[in-house]
Amino acid sequence: MDKLGLLKDKLKIYGKLCIAYSGGVDSAFLLSVAYDVLGENVLAVLIDSPVLAQRDRKEAIDFLEKTGVSYKVIKENPFISPEFCKNILLRCYYCKNINYKAIQEVAKQSGIEWVADGQNIDDVRSGDRPGAKAAKELGVVSPLIDCGFMKEDIRFYSRQLGLATWDKPSNACLATRLPFGFEITKERLAVVEAAEETLRRRGMEGCRVRWHDTVARIEAPRRFFDTILNTQAIIDEIKALGFKYVTLDLEGFRSGSMN
Repeated sequence: MDKLGLLKDKLKIYGKLCIAYSGGVDSAFLLSVAYDVLGENVLAVLIDSPVLAQRDRKEAIDFLEKTGVSYKVIKENPFISPEFCKNILLRCYYCKNINYKAIQEVAKQSGIEWVADGQNIDDVRSGDRPGAKAAKELGVVSPLIDCGFMKEDIRFYSRQLGLATWDKPSNACLATRLPFGFEITKERLAVVEAAEETLRRRGMEGCRVRWHDTVARIEAPRRFFDTILNTQAIIDEIKALGFKYVTLDLEGFRSGSMN
């Protein structure tokens, strides 16, 4: 039996399932397969938080609407955690702890015992997933890990299933754009979101704008280098957000480069 078949059998065991959905490749794939297997016994929960870019929120909801699955969008505020605000190394743990507890409460109210996330084998191998610790402590299940899914598997099967997310660039919350120890505020998150939007609205997906005091450091796939270097408006718009300098990282995009 292939991995997709294993996953379907695994999902049948749960009977009812609430999925912590972000709109990314992994959770979208898990949700689609779960909906195929369990139908109306699946509930997706999207956390609407200041760390979620509004464009990502819209795209996540658009996917849910097209899928037809039942879903709820709930607002959560990571700023109730002092550890999150201080941007300590385990920042993600405290944020995820808040989110998973909220999702579990929604699941409980809906008569669903199990909450699942979209973690995969590559996440485990990365060795830098504080949020995974929160999930484990709270009993959140990870069917994609249990069935041996790596990111390349998820993209492969997503494409086979005709999911629009199959080639979606990896993303992470806006807080990852700020260096550890640099206080996280709603205003700073809004600035990095606006900076990245200057790139996204020009069709440049998969880019990051990292905050280094007075410097905005752009990480982008190399195919976008020429456009960024030759578009003065990009520099002007990012500087207008309060940065003195705008730089292009010659190493290109690297997930987790601020870790």
